Order: sequence, then structure tokens, then C-alpha cells
Amino acid sequence: MVRVTQMSLLFVLVMVSSAFEKTNGQKNVFRPRCPVGWTKYNEHCIFYVSQALDWAAAEANCLVLGAHLVSIHSESEYRMVKALIHAHDPSDKPTWLGLSNCQKRDSWFWSDGSKFDYSKWNKEEPNHSNGECCVNLNWDNQKNWNDMPCNAAHPSVCSKKAA
Repeated sequence: MVRVTQMSLLFVLVMVSSAFEKTNGQKNVFRPRCPVGWTKYNEHCIFYVSQALDWAAAEANCLVLGAHLVSIHSESEYRMVKALIHAHDPSDKPTWLGLSNCQKRDSWFWSDGSKFDYSKWNKEEPNHSNGECCVNLNWDNQKNWNDMPCNAAHPSVCSKKAA
């Protein structure tokens, strides 16, 4: 029993120490990692979900994975999400983002609670046509953002903090 306990402690120490790296001969620095199959971008892990779901089901699916639908806060994040989608779907089908304004028109918010501080709308969007209040990207020829009825089924991108 003592041997099993020692081996277990050794395993834990090896795992913890492997999460740290030496950088430039300096101190140990923790490098956050992503689960297998997720793509690391800055301090986040993003994951393409090919299954077409409505917006609420896509968000619920991300929650099961410990994530939310992706939020985008810069041009570089936008390009990264587009590249991830294209890598999994070269036809660039419309894909859900975590943005909506269903609660109050023109009060856009991200499902992860982050600030709405960047947008990349198609020309003449958002237009709120037919109760559109959820947002996807890769819409129409411009392939940027479009408001869409939330019950439409699309693939999605989930995002969570790297662990």
C-alpha cells in the first residue's frame, strides 16, 4: 500500500512539473494547455462543432464541454475563428457565434458575458428581419456576420479559457 501511495505521489509530481517550463533560464512559467482536439489561441481554447444545431442547443453543447459559443474581440480573433472553420469546412458554411440581442433590440451581448467591443457585420446587417437576433458568420458572399433566426441549424465554435 505504501508503494502504491509513493507511486501515486510521484505521478502527481511529474504531472505538475510537466505543466511548467523553463524560459530563457529564468523562473518556471505555467503554460496553459487545451484539451486534445481543441486549438489554442492566446489564453483560449477553441473547438469547431460540425453538428448543425439551433443557437440555444449550440450554446448548451458548448456548456457541456465547459465552454460557451465563441466571442470575438479583435480582427486577429476574427481571422483565427474563420481559419478554424475553414480548416474543418472548406465550403465555409454559416457558423454560430455567441452573440445575440434577443432580450433587447440593439443590446448585443456575448453568451460568455464578455463585453461587446468588436463587430464584423455584412453590409446592411444587422437588419433584425423576421425576428433575427442570433449571430452567425460566413453568411452570403461577404462571409462576415449576419443576424439570423435562432432556430436555424448551423455548426458552431466553442471557446473556453486554457487550463
